[in-house]
Amino acid sequence: MNTGIARKATAIILTLAMIMTMGIFTTGTVSAASSSAPKIEKIKYDGKGKVEVDFYGKVKYKKVKVTVKDNSGKKYKASIRDKDNDELEFKIKKYKKGKKYTFTIKGIKKAKASKYTSVKGKVKIPAAKSAKNNIKMKDIDYDYEDQEVSFDFKTKVQWKNPKVKITDSNGNSYSTRITDKDSDDLEVWVGGLTYGEKYNYSISGIKAKGASSYTTIKGTFRAIDD
Repeated sequence: MNTGIARKATAIILTLAMIMTMGIFTTGTVSAASSSAPKIEKIKYDGKGKVEVDFYGKVKYKKVKVTVKDNSGKKYKASIRDKDNDELEFKIKKYKKGKKYTFTIKGIKKAKASKYTSVKGKVKIPAAKSAKNNIKMKDIDYDYEDQEVSFDFKTKVQWKNPKVKITDSNGNSYSTRITDKDSDDLEVWVGGLTYGEKYNYSISGIKAKGASSYTTIKGTFRAIDD
């Protein structure tokens, strides 16, 4: 055999061997799971435990399900509410506000991938916002015959062991007794008020509905029967 031809043949064989080796190496560095898993574009919390997950590109599902855990590892049930070829919406059951959750979507893949896999994400459910403890008074009426003062509120209120204190301009206190109360009204019997005089009131154990803590409100009224 011609020496030159033999050298060329040897070079070709070596080149082919190198190409095959490189191809095997490249294939080995990419796992089927990672190449099949879709990438999450956006995670949005829609309120009431509902989470929307948007994906880059098209996806497909097969017996898809969602599992959820909090930072302590506690598991929460989740139900899929809706899905299409680029997003999925699920709802976390018995969730706690103000906590972070890790979710796993199983039975999903890129639309053109060969194997179904899973994808993970995180979502934080905001803490509940407390209502402002800004209690507004609508009207204060005095019934001279029944010796009763009625406080009407513009704001819906809640009570916890309420107490009412009535004093005059000299700091003298008067006997009081709560006769009725509801979410926007308080009725108080007050003994010994002088008709037409101005008095100070202090109401404790009250808060605006939904506020985080109880407070005390103060003001003045005149003992006039309108």
